[in-house]
Amino acid sequence: MNTKNLANSDKLTIFTLASGRSGTLFLADFFAKNIEQCYHTHEPYFTLGNPTLFGKPIDWNTQHNDNALMPVLERKCRFIANRQEPVYFESNHAFLKAFNRHAGALLNNVGFIHLVRNPAKVAKSEWLREQMIRKLRLPFVDYRTEAGERCFLWALTGKETLFQYYAQHTLSRFQFYLLQWIEIEHRAMQLVQHNHWQNRVFFIDVDAHLKDEAVLKQLTDFFDLSHKPRFDMDLYRNKTPFIGPTVITGQDEQEMRWVLERLPQKYKTMLKSAPYAGCASWASTIRRIMD
Repeated sequence: MNTKNLANSDKLTIFTLASGRSGTLFLADFFAKNIEQCYHTHEPYFTLGNPTLFGKPIDWNTQHNDNALMPVLERKCRFIANRQEPVYFESNHAFLKAFNRHAGALLNNVGFIHLVRNPAKVAKSEWLREQMIRKLRLPFVDYRTEAGERCFLWALTGKETLFQYYAQHTLSRFQFYLLQWIEIEHRAMQLVQHNHWQNRVFFIDVDAHLKDEAVLKQLTDFFDLSHKPRFDMDLYRNKTPFIGPTVITGQDEQEMRWVLERLPQKYKTMLKSAPYAGCASWASTIRRIMD
């Protein structure tokens, strides 16, 4: 089966719309332990033929270098099409970093699980995870963009449109990850709206509902997924080693306020609208800063 067959296929293909540190591994483990007749994966690092989409594909997508990017996306589509299971699920935050511009053309019977976590906690958690990785001196965590700049394998490049509004300022790494979260959410909303996929998205407020068994049951009903009669809720929590709970400090709050006060109006409008306005644990705080 080739890429064209996938674009016309009835195979249900589900991706997460999410930033990193937003529950993607927890959700992948839920699918692994509870969903039947489904090929499931998180970030397929060691799966031959299924690109992770981290690293250079992120840069290629940012630069619109489709000559380099499209063969990678087509290889992923071929992998999906060749799975025997009627459902494919990938809980990978690289999707919106590398696949968003071409999903409408390459995917047909698609569904999305939109995971939204408190942006300050996402930014702080991503920053702490990067700090830990660099302290451990792990290899192959950076790559060179086509412009020769060094970038962190799992992050945006900082050359995306939103970052250009802050190009004359030196951003902290926390502020970088906060802007990355906003850019990712903007891509999620554009993807859904431009392809008229609003009825294919199941939204989860991560802080309030990700670990709620009743909400996960609603998710399985939404996509009509076959599942075990009783859910196994002993699921993996992807905690950063040697780091305790994510704590937002006064300095973090000041840096977030600085970013949000200077945010272009279309992004402010997005964050004041659904589904973000309904996130009770943080939406009102964000809205007050932007008003």
